[in-house]
Amino acid sequence: MVEVEKNRLGKGSVGVAIEHYGIGVRHIQMGSMCVCMIALFIARGSMAVAVLAMTDESRRNDTSIKIYNWDKETQGLILSSFFWGYIIMQIPSGLLSKRFGGKPILLVSLLANGLINLMIPTLAELGGWRLMCAARVCMGLTQACLYPASHTLIGRWLPAHERTTYTGIVYGGSMIGTVVAMPVSGILAETAIGWKLIFYSISVLALVTAAVWYLAAASSPEEHRLMGDEEQKYIEKGLKSANIKVLPTPWREIIHSKEMRVLVITHIGSSVIFGLFFVDMPTYLERGLQISLKTSASLSALPYIGMWAGGVAATTICEKIYNGNILSVNTCRKVFNSISFFGMAAGLIVLSFLGPENKVAAIVTLVTALTLSGFNAAGFMMSHLDLSPNFAGVLLSITNFLACSGSILTPIFTGLILNNDPTDVSRWRIVFLSTAALSVITNTVYVIFFSSQRQPWDNPDYRRDDPEETALKSNNVEEGK
Repeated sequence: MVEVEKNRLGKGSVGVAIEHYGIGVRHIQMGSMCVCMIALFIARGSMAVAVLAMTDESRRNDTSIKIYNWDKETQGLILSSFFWGYIIMQIPSGLLSKRFGGKPILLVSLLANGLINLMIPTLAELGGWRLMCAARVCMGLTQACLYPASHTLIGRWLPAHERTTYTGIVYGGSMIGTVVAMPVSGILAETAIGWKLIFYSISVLALVTAAVWYLAAASSPEEHRLMGDEEQKYIEKGLKSANIKVLPTPWREIIHSKEMRVLVITHIGSSVIFGLFFVDMPTYLERGLQISLKTSASLSALPYIGMWAGGVAATTICEKIYNGNILSVNTCRKVFNSISFFGMAAGLIVLSFLGPENKVAAIVTLVTALTLSGFNAAGFMMSHLDLSPNFAGVLLSITNFLACSGSILTPIFTGLILNNDPTDVSRWRIVFLSTAALSVITNTVYVIFFSSQRQPWDNPDYRRDDPEETALKSNNVEEGK
């Protein structure tokens, strides 16, 4: 059942015995986390298509469906309002996850999103776009915990040598959710009930997922009712090397960490890129490339299929490379992150010079670019766990909090550049080239200045009164001195 091999985890480390355990309860936990990620991203991502259906002039004569006169700027406000709530709760959600565990925090998120989506059609009718924004803010508040809680759970459930692959699988649920949300939302919008069916369906999905999550997941291995003694010992032994314990958060050290500043910059670049396509891709396909709403909703899913495949492939390959002593963890992170960011920049540059007459080429470029962007799952997204397994959820909540500024401003910036004319390809060119430049700059900062070495303040023996001595002690331990 248990296999032992030698492994070098990165620069400055020494050979250590690594045990491998077969299929177990931790796989049920990771599967449950992936399902949770899928459900919440369907709730998040469907709005990009729903807002187009809610303003679809072709159905204005359909008396059974309410159509709203919301211009591009108003639609941008509705789409960006999710991130207003999302940014507010980032750091609190990271602290709550660390304090209470990931299971109850994500359970509350699922239940809240189910109820909010159930009420959205009524809220839109009563208060128009303003109440729509309020509902989206509430969704953002409740979904802010998704990544911090997931990072916290991964840090408690997986030995270091398994984290990269399974993190890619769990976070791949975000792409699967987006893949499902866009085409299915387009199909639901075409029914007799229209766009309302999108929100009712999401409500049912979120509530059913909440039930599955309650029954199948736990905040830690020892709390799971199906956990066996052998697997629990295997997990605990794997976590022992990372010193996973409940520790006071070293705020001063985190704030003054150079690596954290680099991660913030990199995360902002990723957030802007993802925000652009997550929010504006359906509009670009329908109005910029002049593809029908139903078809554009389906085509919007294709790039995210590529993104999911890229993320899973990158995390699997990356883990094999550094477990096989081919490259250090630090080098792997930078290589895979560069493939992601530079690949997306190249795709955006090509895309900026394509128009409605190049529909096929534009779609192929989108799919290729987002497939490559998925490689960041083995890049900076793993860096929080590399720096500090104990505080990975808190670190991610901090970088995500600051990166959300990009998610908030991106649809607003796009709306201003497009000037309510999303059919103007030259205006899309400005958006794409600006985003490509940001992608290149932020990745360059990551490659030059980041180091994946575990931070001294993550060590339980870290002495706040003498950090230099503790840092030296930590380095000596890692180097096997």
